[in-house]
Amino acid sequence: MDNKKWVYCKHDKESIDKISSLFNISPLVATVILNRGLREAEEIEMYLKNDIRNCFDPFLMKDMDKAVHRIRSAIAQKQKITVYGDYDVDGVTSTAILVDFLTQWGACVDYYIPDRIDEGYGLNNQALEKIYQGGTSVVITVDSGITASKEARYAAELGMDMVITDHHECKDEIPEAYAILNPKQKDCPYPFKDLAGVGVTFKLIQALAGKDMLSTVLDRYCDIVCLGTIADVVPLLGENRIIAGIGLKRMSNTKNIGLRSLLEVSGLKDKNINAGMVGFILAPRINAAGRIGSALKAVQLFLTEDESLAYKIACELDEENRNRQSTEMSILEEALVKINEDDDIKKNKVFVLHGENWHHGVIGIVASKITEQFHRPCILISLEGNEGKGSGRSIRGFNLFEALNKCEADLIKFGGHELAAGLSIAKEKIPLFLYNINQYADQVLQEDDLIPKIYIDCEINTQHLTLNTVKQLEVLEPFGMGNPTPVFALNNSVISQMRAVGNQKHLKLTLEKDNMSIDAIGFNMSNYMQHFIIGDMVDIACSIQMNNFNGLANIQLLIKDIKLSSDKSIEQKYYKSFSSNLSMGAYNHNAKLKDGFGGVSFYYAEIDDLKDRMDAEEKCLIIVNTLPGIKNLLRELQDAELDDKRYSVHYNQVVNSNLIDILVNPNMDLCRLENYAYIYVYDPFFNVDDYYKICHSENRVYLLPYHERFEWCDQVLDSIIPQRQDFVITYQYIKARSPGNIYTDSLELLARRISVSYDVSMNMVKLKHCIDIFEEFGLLKQFFNGDDVSLQLCEHKGGKVNIENSLKLAELRLLKNRVKKCKLLLEKIKTT
Repeated sequence: MDNKKWVYCKHDKESIDKISSLFNISPLVATVILNRGLREAEEIEMYLKNDIRNCFDPFLMKDMDKAVHRIRSAIAQKQKITVYGDYDVDGVTSTAILVDFLTQWGACVDYYIPDRIDEGYGLNNQALEKIYQGGTSVVITVDSGITASKEARYAAELGMDMVITDHHECKDEIPEAYAILNPKQKDCPYPFKDLAGVGVTFKLIQALAGKDMLSTVLDRYCDIVCLGTIADVVPLLGENRIIAGIGLKRMSNTKNIGLRSLLEVSGLKDKNINAGMVGFILAPRINAAGRIGSALKAVQLFLTEDESLAYKIACELDEENRNRQSTEMSILEEALVKINEDDDIKKNKVFVLHGENWHHGVIGIVASKITEQFHRPCILISLEGNEGKGSGRSIRGFNLFEALNKCEADLIKFGGHELAAGLSIAKEKIPLFLYNINQYADQVLQEDDLIPKIYIDCEINTQHLTLNTVKQLEVLEPFGMGNPTPVFALNNSVISQMRAVGNQKHLKLTLEKDNMSIDAIGFNMSNYMQHFIIGDMVDIACSIQMNNFNGLANIQLLIKDIKLSSDKSIEQKYYKSFSSNLSMGAYNHNAKLKDGFGGVSFYYAEIDDLKDRMDAEEKCLIIVNTLPGIKNLLRELQDAELDDKRYSVHYNQVVNSNLIDILVNPNMDLCRLENYAYIYVYDPFFNVDDYYKICHSENRVYLLPYHERFEWCDQVLDSIIPQRQDFVITYQYIKARSPGNIYTDSLELLARRISVSYDVSMNMVKLKHCIDIFEEFGLLKQFFNGDDVSLQLCEHKGGKVNIENSLKLAELRLLKNRVKKCKLLLEKIKTT
C-alpha cells in the first residue's frame, strides 16, 4: 500500500456560488469546474455546452492554406499522394480518416506505416525511397515528421513535396517542408495547442472539405477521431473535449464497419461507451497491431467495407492483444528484478533500464507500469547489438521531452511529449545518459515530487451520495487527462464489512456513516486488507458512480485510496514515534535540575507571532511533544489556511527538510538546531534534559503559550500506562485467537482490534507495555519480524500473578516524575 499524499484543492466560496448561480449547476459541480482551472464565463460555457461550433477555424493554423492548396492541386492533377502514418492508435486513426477522405474526393492515394521493429518511429530514407519509386508526388505525414529534418530534405531531393501534420514537441530546427501543420510551432497562431495527431489531421480534412461540409465529415469521422484522441492521452479540454464528447455519443451506433466489429469483439456492443472503455479496452487492441504484429492491419480495419473481413481483423487484433499482455508481463518481471536487486537503481530519480531484445512494441507500456508503481520517470531500452531503442514515461513535474533535449548529445535521436517519449541510443552511451538525465532530474525534481499524490476536489458528506449527484456530474464528461474524473474525500466513515472479490484482487467495502450504508469497491486494492480492520474509522478518497445490478441502480464509491481518519492517523504516528523515543532511551528518568542555562534564556511568543513567521522565507522549527499539542497545532494551521506546501510534519527526526519543519516527539540528539533561524517550543517537553539541550542552540528559542500545558503530558502518560482492565482484555483477546498458542499480528492492528472488540482506547504503546509485562511474568514470549510480532503463550506454573509486582510497571509510573521536574524547571526559569 503506497503512502499517497492527499492534496485538497483550495476553494473560493464566492466564486463557487457565482458559477453555480450563473449556470444553474450545483455547488459541487461548480467546485469541480473551478478545480479544472476554468474561471471566465465564456470558457465555462464552452466547457459545459461541448458544441462543435466552438471549434476554431482550421485556417488559423500556420501553413493550412499552403497544405490545402498543394493537396487540392495533387487531386486535380491526378498526382499520387501517400499518407505516411504511425503505428499507435493516434497514427492509425489519423491515417485511416485521411486516406478515406482523400479516396472519397477522388484522389490517387496510398498509405505507408513503418514497421515498429525494423524501422522504428517516424520517417526514414529507405521508406521515402520506396514511396518515391511507387510514383508518389506528395507525402503527407500524420502524427509524425516534426523532428525529421534530414528526411524532409531527402524527400525534397527526390522531388516529392512533403506536408507534415504532427502534434509532438518541436525542436529548435524545424524541417524544410512544403507545409507544416503543428499548433506547437512557436509562430503558429492556432489557439488550441493540445490537439492529438488525429485532431490535427481532422483539422486538415475540415479545411479541405470547407465550412459547408463540416457536418458531413464530422458525422463520418468523429468517432474515429475520438478514439485516437482519447488513446493518445492528450488533455480532454477545449477542442479535444468537444470532439471526444461528440464521438463517444455516436460510437455505440458507429457507421464504421471496422469499429463496429471491434466493439463486438471487445464485448462493448450496444453499450454506452465512455472514455475509460476507449482507453482501456479498445485502444490496447488497436495498439497491439503495431506492437506485436503490423499496424497496416489496424488501418485496414477502419477502411474496409467488408463486414466479414472487418470481423476477422478484429478477432486477430484481440488475439494479438492477449499475446501483447504475455510479452509485457515477461519484460515487467525482468525489469522489476533489476530494480529490486540493485539499490543504486532505486536511489535514482529517473529509472533507466535496458535488456537484450526486449520487444520494442511493449516497453512503453512496461515503463508506464513501473512509473505508476514507483512514481519515478522510467525509460526502458531494448538492446539489439550495439544500439538500443527506448521508450519512457514520466510523472507530473518532469518534462521528459525537455530532459531528453538536455541529454541530446548522448542520443542518436528522440521525440515525444512531456509525459511520454521515445529514443535511440548507442549501447556504450547508456551509462553516461543515465548519469546526465539524473543530474537534470536532481535540478528539477524535489523529494515531494516523488511522492504519489491524489488530488481531492472537495470533501463530501452522505447528502451528496445520491443518483442525482451522479447525474449532475455527468455534464463534466468525458473524463481523461486534463479533465480527470472528480475525486472526493468522504471522511470519518466506519468499515462495517470488508472482503476480497474478483479472484482476490479487488477490495469490497461496506461503510457506515450518518446511519447510511455505503458500498465501495477498490480495483486491485485487496492488499489494503492487511492494513485495516472492520470497525476502523477511515477517510476514503473516491469517485461517485452508479452501479446497476439486477436492474437496480445504486450508488457505489470507486476507491482511490484509504487512510485512517485524520485524528486516528495522527494518533498512530504519534504513539509509534513515542515508542521509538522510549526504545532509544531518549527519555532519561534520572535527569536532574541544573543551575542556570549558561547565560541562555528563553523568549516568549504568541500563536499569531508563529503564524506570521510561517509566512516568512526563513527556516523555522516547531517542536511539539504531546498528542493534544500536535492535534491542536494542525487545526490552527488549517483554520489559518496556511499553504501546506511550506511546512512538513516529521516524527522523531527531520527527514527531507522543508522551509518550516514541525517535529513531533523529537529525539534531541538527532536534531540539527543550527539549520534553523527560528525555533519554537509549542508545548512541554517530557524530559528536563531536552530543555538543556535546546538551550545550546545559537538561535533564539521561543516558548509558545501552550508550553505550560502539563496536563497534556499527563494525558499522554495516562494513555500509555496500562491499568488492570487493560491487562485482562489484552490477555483474553490473544488467548482466544491463538491456535497452537501462537498469535501473529502487527502491534498497530492488534491495538485497533482490541479497541474495537472491547470498545476501549488501546494504542500500540500501551499494548507493548502489556506484552512486556506478560513476558516479565513468563506468561508469553514475543518474537518480532519487521512490523509483525508473534506471541507465544506459555504455561505458567508459578501461581496467580500480581501485576502490581511488575518492575516494568513501576518504571512506567515513574515517567510522571519527569513531568514534575519539567514544571519545576520552568518555574525556576521564571524566577531567574
